[in-house]
Amino acid sequence: RRKKGGKNMKKTLFTAILLAASLMAASTVQAAPQEVTMWHYFDQKPEQEMLADMVEEYNSLQDDIHINATFVSRTELMNQYTVGALSGELPDIGQVDSPDMESYISLGVFEDITDDIKDWDELDQFYDGPLSSCMDADGKYYGLPNNSNCLALLCNMDILNAAGYDEPPTTWDEFYEICKATTNPDDSVYGFSMCAIGNEEGTFQFIPWLYSAGGSVTDLGSAESANALSFLAKLVDEGLMSKEVVNWGQGDALNAFAAGKAAMMESGTWHIGQFDMGDVTLDFNYKYALLPKDKEYASVIGGENFGVCTGTEYKEECVDFLEYMMTAENNADWCEIAGKLPTRSDANELKDFWTEDDRYAVFSEEMNYAVARGPHESWPTISEAIYTAEQSALLGEKTAEDAMAEANNVVAPILEEVPIAEE
Repeated sequence: RRKKGGKNMKKTLFTAILLAASLMAASTVQAAPQEVTMWHYFDQKPEQEMLADMVEEYNSLQDDIHINATFVSRTELMNQYTVGALSGELPDIGQVDSPDMESYISLGVFEDITDDIKDWDELDQFYDGPLSSCMDADGKYYGLPNNSNCLALLCNMDILNAAGYDEPPTTWDEFYEICKATTNPDDSVYGFSMCAIGNEEGTFQFIPWLYSAGGSVTDLGSAESANALSFLAKLVDEGLMSKEVVNWGQGDALNAFAAGKAAMMESGTWHIGQFDMGDVTLDFNYKYALLPKDKEYASVIGGENFGVCTGTEYKEECVDFLEYMMTAENNADWCEIAGKLPTRSDANELKDFWTEDDRYAVFSEEMNYAVARGPHESWPTISEAIYTAEQSALLGEKTAEDAMAEANNVVAPILEEVPIAEE
């Protein structure tokens, strides 16, 4: 009996040891990171590569989540947000154009993360303008701004020099004169190239002309607003700008300029990154300048935000990634490679090329004249009214006065009910 009992005791002890070992082994097994989806519409190589590297590095630094960055075209992404607001099928993190964010917040696309970031000691490093585009009317945060930019005039100095001009134009009169002098119908060379497509890009590129003429989004029916559109329509009507601009995105306008088919173009900061990375080659001397002025200099602020989407199971983890993505170092590196402007003041101080590089120096000065688009919960509707008016005038379907009056009929009641907040 003692022998049998001894065997049972040994068996029980052995079983306990196995169980303990099993529990210890189980406790050392790291749970697989949770998959987190991030949608973006960066379609330029420098930005895509930078985003991929940043995501890969973040994934290697922690084991809680694994970010999957997925490209979705801008148009499709905005459609998915609209559908997803109703169906609940949204990514965990999503990109959005800064003036559109408040409208998608109002649709319920983005999650309130105020409590998650209000104590982040780096929040006060962000510039007020870009940061405000991530907030609703009550001052609640839904994301963080990724980059900022504005527009300036880019000139093919070989063409301008050949036409007898040593410097870019500074006024609309000088600009018009140079457009006429550099247009060559025989070689399909136009004086100017811009984007006037029927989407937000078209509105973006039209706004500087609107404000330079003394017009504004809040008074589209004014004579000044109509004069801005009339001036651009005249360029098309006289053959100084291709009518195809109504079909051109900003990349298409750049392609025409790079091919030597336009003497001047409306260009953004991000184009510099494309030149420096070799993605776009300019086989001629070029120079940046402030956009020419009518009554005053003007430009427009652009940029993108990333927000945490409603319904995510990983809100805290997504916020942690956004904070990592938007450190001063990452913001500076990102904007340097992408050719954009930082959204943090301390990031701006980490690089000197924004002031030492003559090209970026122009954009830095241009920011002094750049106006914001909204932010407004109905900005997509406001923008649609503007680019529709622009297209109808450039195509000769309506006079500039009638086109802007129709746009004002759409926009004025919206702004009467909910005005655009003054800075």
